[in-house]
Amino acid sequence: MAKRRLEDAIVASRALTVGITLIDKFRSATSLFSHDVQMNAGVFSLRFSDELDQIAVGYGDGSIRFFSVTNGKQTNEFLPTSLPKVERLRRLSMELPIMSLKWHPLATNRLYAACVDGTVRQVDKEKNELSIIAYEPDNELTSMDFSPEGKRFVTVGKDAHIRIYDSEKCLLVHKYNNQRNDTQLAQIRGTRDKTGDDLTCTTGHYYRAFACKFHPDHRDILFTAGWDNVVKLWDTRQKEALPEAIVGPHICGEGIDARGNEILTASWSRRDSLQIWDFRTMGLLTTLNVPNAADDKGEFMYSAQLCDNRTVLATGSGTCACHVINIDTNQEIARLPLSKAIYSLDSMLGGRVFAFGGLDKFSLAHMKDN
Repeated sequence: MAKRRLEDAIVASRALTVGITLIDKFRSATSLFSHDVQMNAGVFSLRFSDELDQIAVGYGDGSIRFFSVTNGKQTNEFLPTSLPKVERLRRLSMELPIMSLKWHPLATNRLYAACVDGTVRQVDKEKNELSIIAYEPDNELTSMDFSPEGKRFVTVGKDAHIRIYDSEKCLLVHKYNNQRNDTQLAQIRGTRDKTGDDLTCTTGHYYRAFACKFHPDHRDILFTAGWDNVVKLWDTRQKEALPEAIVGPHICGEGIDARGNEILTASWSRRDSLQIWDFRTMGLLTTLNVPNAADDKGEFMYSAQLCDNRTVLATGSGTCACHVINIDTNQEIARLPLSKAIYSLDSMLGGRVFAFGGLDKFSLAHMKDN
């Protein structure tokens, strides 16, 4: 309890520093500023800094830019052309979307980026450098996440494999294979890694994986999901997926979040796209209502997050809006629209400040108590 009070005090101090009011109730939301992004092929990922003062934005052209949370002005940028020449020579398709951005949980000066060209990139704020720390040939990365203690990170993508890395050594330490025919052939042959450990996994994904998420309260529990309409549960100390799974969600973005005993999924589907599941039983708890979406162009959600005050943030391509929905009342608190599909979403301070972006703009907004 003392640790929690200290963490809350630190967060409150940081919020005060950047001029954010920590409201107790979410009753509405409003946009603070927005930027056009069409010249850079849209926005595919967003991530607030641990200090709450900046937001990192990953673009469709492979660039990463930083913006001030207080005034919306750009503070820095890292272009694919700033990578070392040897990296540019080795890979000819580096101007592809940055699909996922994550800060290292402990080394908060390091930002990690998963790119469609198969690279995991690192921005070191202290050195002002962009580098490549891992490369997955013939793969298109769609999501990455850190374990709560920061010692490992996971990647998923087009090939449906799940790779676990040592975050300090930037080395692959385990891989859960997909369930495609080539993997089944490898199982027959008894595929082993260089250390002699059997890496065969018979319970992996069939199709492209789009989301991976470590449970924030359980360092070894991992969720993954994608096009095969199943959310798989992994204990990274084991070589197979756990038998429990959520069947149904069709995930096409970073559409998994977890908090306590609740799991949130955001499906790319016309209706019933936002659902909350029980972590203990994997059973469905509730399906959230998105007013008028099914009667118009459908819901088709890409990203969603669980926030304070029993609220959910969600974005997608059906309504082309960011939705704020109260879980208990199943009512929409706010809807902040853009004109085109919205792929990315992030929030800080329990959702009190949030950002979302897609093909035309990215916008920063905050909750209001009136």
